[in-house]
Amino acid sequence: MDALTQRFAQSLGVLAQEFGPHLLNRLHTGLTAGQFFTMQMIRREGRLKVSQLAERLEVTPSAITVMIDRLEHHGYVSRVRDEEDRRVVVIELTEAGRAKLAEVEQAWFEMMRQMVSRIEPGAFEQCVSALETMVAAAKQLRIQSYGESYGEETPRQEV
Repeated sequence: MDALTQRFAQSLGVLAQEFGPHLLNRLHTGLTAGQFFTMQMIRREGRLKVSQLAERLEVTPSAITVMIDRLEHHGYVSRVRDEEDRRVVVIELTEAGRAKLAEVEQAWFEMMRQMVSRIEPGAFEQCVSALETMVAAAKQLRIQSYGESYGEETPRQEV
């Protein structure tokens, strides 16, 4: 790995920690990073089966079940029967879960705003453009690795 790529990887790792688990702890949200990202995924993708959540988050179904149990205990998600197949249980956000996400995201964006306010506007614009290009490349690599149905570009196929 060349030196610039290594510096980038290290910086990205630090940012991921600072704006993931460390930030959630400093904000006293009561959520772990995993819970926060799980709630965001449910909001973004709608009702999901536990197996779908586990696949998308790349964790075991038992690990996601424990997380869902905790989120349900706090009233942030609920397990409901699928309307098309009553044998299937799906996870959905509750109103309390949506409110908690909004609260945490508002605090998260405020911290992000404080950080980027220290960057010259032109440099920040270049940074955002570069990150958007990297996100597109990462999505393309994910689609190549997992198939078209795994990407956000097409609707998820039921198994």
